[in-house]
Amino acid sequence: MIKKKITFNLKNFKNKKIFFFHPKSYSELNNFLKKNKIFLINNLSPKFYHLQIHLMLNKLNIHQVAFDNLGEMSSYKLENWDAVKIDKKIHFFYLKKISYIIYRILIFLKFIKPINKLFIARKDLLKKYRSRSNIFKIFFNTRYVNLHPIKPKFPINKKKDDIGTKFIVFLDQNVNHKDNTSRGYALKKNKQIEYFRKLQNYLIKLSKLSKKKPIICLHPSSSYKLYSKHIKNIKIVQFKTDYYILKSFIVIFHDSSSVTSAFFLNKRIINLKSDILGYYINKRSELYSRKVKLVTHNLNNYEDKINKKMLNLLKKNIKKQKLFLKKTFFTDDNYKNLNVAISEEINILTKSNS
Repeated sequence: MIKKKITFNLKNFKNKKIFFFHPKSYSELNNFLKKNKIFLINNLSPKFYHLQIHLMLNKLNIHQVAFDNLGEMSSYKLENWDAVKIDKKIHFFYLKKISYIIYRILIFLKFIKPINKLFIARKDLLKKYRSRSNIFKIFFNTRYVNLHPIKPKFPINKKKDDIGTKFIVFLDQNVNHKDNTSRGYALKKNKQIEYFRKLQNYLIKLSKLSKKKPIICLHPSSSYKLYSKHIKNIKIVQFKTDYYILKSFIVIFHDSSSVTSAFFLNKRIINLKSDILGYYINKRSELYSRKVKLVTHNLNNYEDKINKKMLNLLKKNIKKQKLFLKKTFFTDDNYKNLNVAISEEINILTKSNS
């Protein structure tokens, strides 16, 4: 419950059926939930600072679902142990492990209501949830009552005519993303400028080889003003990532959930590394490289790798990417995308309550 005003650009929310409600207190949120018919998408994590909301929801008869449809690669060990110093190790252990144990105990004691259904896109994670045989599964109730496989996020309104090969698309990760800064890898001003310069030179060189226009798709949390100040002669866009992935010839990324769309569209993909961004982001990017054996470039040393041979290799790699998709995600037509799955869940719930 943050009492300060939350600002957002309404131009990015064109659906007039979407309304925004910002409760200033727990009682205001409680009154809102009591007075309205609610189908709740509850993606709040089991952390201590969300505890009061979860306890409140337990008193209300509200159907709750959660979803994990981004399909991004993750590693708990890397994100909370390998990439941080001892003080952060202790912090993350308290924030995530200890709070998780407390939540499971509170679910068992019925102080917290378990989520009715989790919509999940990754096969390996669903298998992990179902096969987990530990003290929590033996003695405590599960956090999710039901698990439901769905397709991962990708451009839904994809038509054959929509797909193009006009652009070299870079998926920005935000040079000072909270995930990076919270682990002690914040970039100082001079390092940001150095990174922008190297990225610009790299994209221009790739553009000259492929004769395609470079585009930088900013992360929603990135500052357009900051990027446009230091990167010239390259178009920078925000909130248009899916469109430009559809129209891309090559997609380049460090670490981005949006790259899943590029895999589904059989795009040529380059995994980009940079020592400037620090240990955490580079190790995160390696999660994809190890899984898919992607073409990998380093901003410090790439000149001899950008050639026609590389373009042929990118095209051949599409077979590996297809295999990765089939092995990792629920991809065939037996599975629905999140929008359809949630709509059906609401319809079933509505009929059962009528």
